[in-house]
Amino acid sequence: MKKYKLIMSDLDNTLLPIYTQERFADMWFKDIGKKFIDHGLDPKRCLEGMNSAVRAMLYNESGKKNIEVFYEKAEQISGYPRDLIAQVADDYYTTTFENVYDLTLPNPYAPVIAGLMRSKAEHAVIATMPIFTIEAVTARLRWIGLTPDMFDHVTTAENSSYCKPNTNYFSEILERFSVKPREALMIGNDVREDMQPCKTLGIDTFLVTDHIITHELPYSEYRQGSYAELVSFLENLPEN
Repeated sequence: MKKYKLIMSDLDNTLLPIYTQERFADMWFKDIGKKFIDHGLDPKRCLEGMNSAVRAMLYNESGKKNIEVFYEKAEQISGYPRDLIAQVADDYYTTTFENVYDLTLPNPYAPVIAGLMRSKAEHAVIATMPIFTIEAVTARLRWIGLTPDMFDHVTTAENSSYCKPNTNYFSEILERFSVKPREALMIGNDVREDMQPCKTLGIDTFLVTDHIITHELPYSEYRQGSYAELVSFLENLPEN
């Protein structure tokens, strides 16, 4: 079996099962909209700003960190200053964001997979879509019994300059650890966001099928399997 220097794993619907992404997004906008009202801000202006700001992060090619792109666009569209928007966002992510937990499912495999990522490679990384702050990612990890310090790196809006499926998102992680594509493995559930860009770069992949998202794209070419099969695959890799 091949030995890897870097093993990356997606979070949402890979390690952290979620009922549906649509319900997740609906709850996010609904709850943060209430926070804007609580802080005396116009929720319509703020949500328009947030929506545009998230899209700006998803297509970020500016060379700036995603968080900078987010606040620049949020300020521009909403008309409110960054400090005020950030105050509301911090309030939301440290309180009401916990409501999202009700949309998630338990995953007893998550701690096992995390432990194997650590033992089977020099570097273990949570490669989640970096549109959320570290507070939000920390919460989502906690719901499946994980913490950021169990990994060498966790992608967030603060430390990433691109988003999936941009290949530069993955290249940025590889460069951080001076790892070549052929020395890395990406674990994910999304054919378009995880599998295709990694294939383009030459990164090995494992497609988790328990909560697979195909976008109606072919996926038979990718190494794939259930959580149990992923654990078996990782167990058979050489030790770090």
